[in-house]
Amino acid sequence: MAIPLSWKVAGVAVGLIAAALAWNGASQYLASRHADEIIQESARATAMEEQQAQVQAQQRHDELAANLRRQRAELASNYRQVASQAREYQVRRAVQVGRELQEAQRVEDSYVLDKNQQCANGIVIDRRGSSFSLVRGKDGQPIRCQRDKAAEPLR
Repeated sequence: MAIPLSWKVAGVAVGLIAAALAWNGASQYLASRHADEIIQESARATAMEEQQAQVQAQQRHDELAANLRRQRAELASNYRQVASQAREYQVRRAVQVGRELQEAQRVEDSYVLDKNQQCANGIVIDRRGSSFSLVRGKDGQPIRCQRDKAAEPLR
C-alpha cells in the first residue's frame, strides 16, 4: 500500500504543526511556571525583608527605649545631686548667716554700755564703787556716747 506523496507531506505538515503547538504549549507552561517561581521567590524575599525590617525596627525601638531610660535615670540623678547640693548650700548659708548675725550682735554689744558705765554729757564714764573715770578710746581720747551706746567699741 502506497501512501501518496501529498498525504505524506500533509502528515509531515500536521506533525510539524502539532510539534510546533506542543513546543509552544510547553514553552508557555515553562514560562508560566518560571514566572510563578519568580513571583513566589519575590514574595519570600519581600516577606524576609519585612521580617528583617520589623526586627530592625524592634531593635531600634529597644535601643531608643534603653537610651530614654538611661537619660531619665541620669536626669533624676542630676536632680537629686542638685537638690542635695542646694540643701548643703542652704545649710552652709544658714550657718554663715547665723555666724554673721552673731558677729554683728557681738559688735553691736561691744558698743553698749555695761552696768558699770554710764553716758554723762555725751562721754562714757566708768564708775567703780565711788570712783569715776573717763573711758578712753584707742587714740587716747574720751569715747563719745549717746544714751546707752558708745561711738566706739568698748570691748
